[in-house]
Amino acid sequence: MTRMILHAANLNHRIPPGLLAGLELSLKAGINRIEVDVIPMKDGDFALLHDPKLENVSDISGQVAEQTAAFIQQVNYKDSAHTIGTLSQAVTLLQEFPVDGFLQLDLKPYAPLTPASLNNLVNWIKPVQHMVMVSSVADWAIRALHKIAPDLLLGFDPLLYLDLVQKKPREEGIPPFRVGAFGYLDDHPLAVQRWGKLSEYFEARAETLLQQVPADITWFINAQLLDEALNAGFNWIKYLQHEGNTVDAWTLDMDRHDLAVKLAESGVDYVTTNQLPEMAAHLKIHSGI
Repeated sequence: MTRMILHAANLNHRIPPGLLAGLELSLKAGINRIEVDVIPMKDGDFALLHDPKLENVSDISGQVAEQTAAFIQQVNYKDSAHTIGTLSQAVTLLQEFPVDGFLQLDLKPYAPLTPASLNNLVNWIKPVQHMVMVSSVADWAIRALHKIAPDLLLGFDPLLYLDLVQKKPREEGIPPFRVGAFGYLDDHPLAVQRWGKLSEYFEARAETLLQQVPADITWFINAQLLDEALNAGFNWIKYLQHEGNTVDAWTLDMDRHDLAVKLAESGVDYVTTNQLPEMAAHLKIHSGI
């Protein structure tokens, strides 16, 4: 059964994505799987933000990682009456409005994910850990979190190791840096030259990536990348599920409803979407899910 994850607590599209106000609205509406981004700050709390620079989301300049909870909670999101929230506030909300699922905290490596910051994260979520999943592109952080809190739900997105080539230039300093011989962003030696079928390349990369994170977690993979693997003859979804994992396809809205149906029929466990009610209804009608 394919289930929905609400991207950036984006239930009410009049509230900027990822904010505490959106999270509160989503929890009150009974949404059981919600994703928000978190960035560590210098006082040990975490900002509910995707962007590492305040000037991109507010009228104030500075690195989010250099702020404190007391400060960030007073900052208004740009062109909005809503303030930026923190993890401590999100935990309080989750205690008040518990979910029969999870709040996915997508941990951004915009500041060093040190043992201290990861311990802070685990300590903040302790009262609600059974309702929280922590995901990240930082496989090193996922391994460390598994050691600190073995029962914590974890998720991994491999986009720093294998990704699609986009029209928009990649942000400077963000790997992979090279387009490999198979046409994907990939710095691994397996991508240096074409040595076999595209399906064989995908399978070899999937096997290599599998070694980088603990077992029994959720893999968050770009829906288009999952589709291209399927078209090449490799079902990455079934491969990961066979190894005891679950798989999420991100981020699919109604403009790509056909792909959502295809991936659901291919067995994907979750679809991350900004249009949860519409997508859930569409999949129920067209896939019997």
